[in-house]
Amino acid sequence: MIDKIIWMIDIINILMLTIGMFITILLTIYLVVKNRKIKEELINKVADCAPSVFRERSINSMRNVAHNWLIGTMFPSIWFMYPILRFLCSLSNIEIITWRKNIRMTLGSIYSLCVFSLNLSSVGGIYLVARYLLSSS
Repeated sequence: MIDKIIWMIDIINILMLTIGMFITILLTIYLVVKNRKIKEELINKVADCAPSVFRERSINSMRNVAHNWLIGTMFPSIWFMYPILRFLCSLSNIEIITWRKNIRMTLGSIYSLCVFSLNLSSVGGIYLVARYLLSSS
């Protein structure tokens, strides 16, 4: 009985991950195409909002490192990036929160779509990692 429940949860998660990734890809393509004319302006505005010690890295993440400039602009808003920014990059909590608020004001109405898209794609991935770690032990 428990095996059947776990199997059903696995199937639901795989469907959620697949549908979530598909929606994420479509939303990202839509937002990139919609904002292609103001891409450089958005990148520069988001970089200007960044804390001074992280400004150069933020520009690199948006222009060079990220496969998609829009995902690079959302870097401080991705939930699992907070510990990296906070502890590895030594940014204060106030700097990160201020940066997020400035990005929200800069991106305007597309901010919510970006956050929704990125969080949707990571939900299924978290479960898969947890499931793998639990099954391997």
